[in-house]
Amino acid sequence: MIGPFARRRLALGVAPAVVPAGAWLLLGVAAGPSGLGALTADVLAHLDAVVTVALGTLGVFVGLALAPRVTGAWRLLTAAIVESGATAAIVAGAATVLFRAWHLPLAGAPAVIVLALGAAAAASSAGAADEGRTDASAVSVDDLLPILLAAAACGLTTPAGIGAAAAVGAAVAIGTVVGVVGWLLFERTGGDAERGVFVIGVLSLIGGVAAYANVSPLVAGLVSGLLWRRAPGNADTIVAADLRRFHHPLVVLLLVVAGAQMRLTPVALFLLAAFVVFRLAGKVIGGVLASRLTRVPGDLLGALLVSPGVIGIAIALNIQQVAPADGTPLVTAVAAGTLLFEILALLLPREAAA
Repeated sequence: MIGPFARRRLALGVAPAVVPAGAWLLLGVAAGPSGLGALTADVLAHLDAVVTVALGTLGVFVGLALAPRVTGAWRLLTAAIVESGATAAIVAGAATVLFRAWHLPLAGAPAVIVLALGAAAAASSAGAADEGRTDASAVSVDDLLPILLAAAACGLTTPAGIGAAAAVGAAVAIGTVVGVVGWLLFERTGGDAERGVFVIGVLSLIGGVAAYANVSPLVAGLVSGLLWRRAPGNADTIVAADLRRFHHPLVVLLLVVAGAQMRLTPVALFLLAAFVVFRLAGKVIGGVLASRLTRVPGDLLGALLVSPGVIGIAIALNIQQVAPADGTPLVTAVAAGTLLFEILALLLPREAAA
């Protein structure tokens, strides 16, 4: 059972007994262009392809863990969608109103920024990634809707963008096709070493094709993971075994890169304030709505639907890849917000653990 102290930490977006993502973010800040300069702009540009593969791998991880819940716990999934949807709507709506009232200078489309900010605020899992687990309890069902919203934002990044629905549909199509190809390869290949090569190749294909099409590798990976989990055979077991070997380093890479790309600008500080204040309000209101509509107890929602925000950071990095002008302030806001949530969790009174 999760105790009161653990539940309060979860409600703030930090899972107990997990190495804080903030430590890797701070390492990225120190090593980045604003710090020691070890991670220069050129180095970060060369890491862009690896980040794309990491995003696709993270999507696969979510899909593998989400599949059993999708088929066996519709009430909990509905509660998650209501809670994350309310959070995204509150954060995006509040940011939109404030953007219009304060006339902040924006390099890109406000719709992209507020939609991605809402998606990043609604996302809430990372403990699984830090712990390297691939079971159903490792990933929050809270992640599904935010990942789809982020994919929609990718389709709105330019005036000539393919559109929100088309961007999501294209990512789903890529994930389905690559998932089928991977399933055929995994099931007809003998030997662990050979299968490992095919797994790495398929994960790279997910990220590469999604990047070429300018759509979300998170959604493409999620769909492939769902397909492998539900397909006959051992594709999900094969992929999960290889994920345990290199998934954690890829997540660390995402965090370090996010930290290195942080830039404190007026727009980034504004997004940070909106992210922190309205995310807290959205999670509380969304949790109440979800518990009322689905009759899932509020404390259970706090324990199961809210966990750290590496998914949120991944969403921000995805937007930064397809629209650098929109994404850099977003990465700064989400990464700094994650740091603040972890600091708040550390400041909770120890007696709450009793």
